[in-house]
Amino acid sequence: MKLTEYFATQCRATGVILKTQSPTIKALTSGKNDKNKDGAIATFSFDGFKLSVSYIERGKASYAQQILWLSFTLDSDPTLPFSVYDILAYTQPDNFNCYTYSYVDSKELMRNCFGEINALLKDLTAQLTELLKSGIHKNKLITDQRSCLNRYFGDSVLESGEMLGGAADKIINLMIKNFYDVQIETAVIGSQSKFYNGKPEKALQSLKKSKYRTLYHDNLIKYIENGGKAIPLSEAAKAASMKEGAKRHDAGVKGSFKFLGLTLLFDIPVTLVMIALFLVLSAIYFKGNLYLSGIWENLILLPSLGVMLSGAFALRFINHRKTKAKKETDKTVYTPSVGKTSEAFLKYFTILGESLAVLGLLTCVFSTTAFYENSFKYSVEDFPFSQSECQYSSVEYFAIVDGFTTDKTFKKEPYVVAVTKSGEKIDLYNSTFLTADIFRKETDFLKDKGITIKEFKTIEDIK
Repeated sequence: MKLTEYFATQCRATGVILKTQSPTIKALTSGKNDKNKDGAIATFSFDGFKLSVSYIERGKASYAQQILWLSFTLDSDPTLPFSVYDILAYTQPDNFNCYTYSYVDSKELMRNCFGEINALLKDLTAQLTELLKSGIHKNKLITDQRSCLNRYFGDSVLESGEMLGGAADKIINLMIKNFYDVQIETAVIGSQSKFYNGKPEKALQSLKKSKYRTLYHDNLIKYIENGGKAIPLSEAAKAASMKEGAKRHDAGVKGSFKFLGLTLLFDIPVTLVMIALFLVLSAIYFKGNLYLSGIWENLILLPSLGVMLSGAFALRFINHRKTKAKKETDKTVYTPSVGKTSEAFLKYFTILGESLAVLGLLTCVFSTTAFYENSFKYSVEDFPFSQSECQYSSVEYFAIVDGFTTDKTFKKEPYVVAVTKSGEKIDLYNSTFLTADIFRKETDFLKDKGITIKEFKTIEDIK
């Protein structure tokens, strides 16, 4: 049984406990034509309002994963959402417990969370029903929420009290959706979460700076300023916190180290394949050469060129492990499968990694200098994937330069320059200390052709 199915079972049990009709349960969808299944939402009908319990498997933001979220709409204004905290601000103003559950990744944890949700809703639904019997209280609830929305967007977008038709209606609904997402974010990783996790002072600082403030937040500010302490998280809320959930799902610092380790691990076979390709391409392209200059530097560089591709493989491996089917037991940790957006990201990230690896490999091949019987080939700075050829008969001598001077500071970085009889200086790119050192030992054949090798401190010393 998938967790969305188990969620539906728990919601039907909640309907029985609250003595209301069985909820309407629909899939939460996103993307083009709403094809992506991102969870489920159960809607309960009460006298004057509707209660929605959402299980968000994959939200748009990284924090919105496997979240149980409670929200309300009033029958008199069904377009305006209220979070559970918005309602608590009127019905239970001294209740600052956490009722947001993220990383609900097992049936056992979901059952425990619903135990707390049901205990809350027994009182809360009765209190809200009573509150809405008063037209004054109902209007205040709506007016305050609209004012909060207007403050958030910096404009009186909802002042009329009516939704407009056409494009304006769509824009306003998108703005309300954005406000709704901010409510979730604030509870999961924002100022509220800081309070729930025992950091009231940090929560107070964040709340006072926040653009998004509701009556609940104002009540929380007063509570903290009056010396109120964070109430310890319940066992269910603690297990479903971002901190604990991130540990289970290899997110956070632990996940970063795991990703880095896997990337380095994948980089070993990727590098070996690139080295093999580099040697094969060099043997083909530089067929008949007497000596290749810069080949060792390229071999040292190759491991870093495949890092992005290795990272893509690491991500694919991690997501494959996460989406692998497991036994369906109460304690089974279930991770939602990768969504279409994530699949597309992995696909294009892999393509990008492959492209960069290929470009880096070709750059290494063409940056190698090849010496033949009567000439040498060298890379052209402005055209990295091409080479020029120079005959030995036109070379005056080869120069090994120790380094160069910048801002009157000498930097030791040996490289090789071919000085032609016409005075042109051909820099053999990818020449480093290793190239220069090997160049001294491997170019005796140049002496037989009457070409000398000279040494200079800087390029400016070459006359």
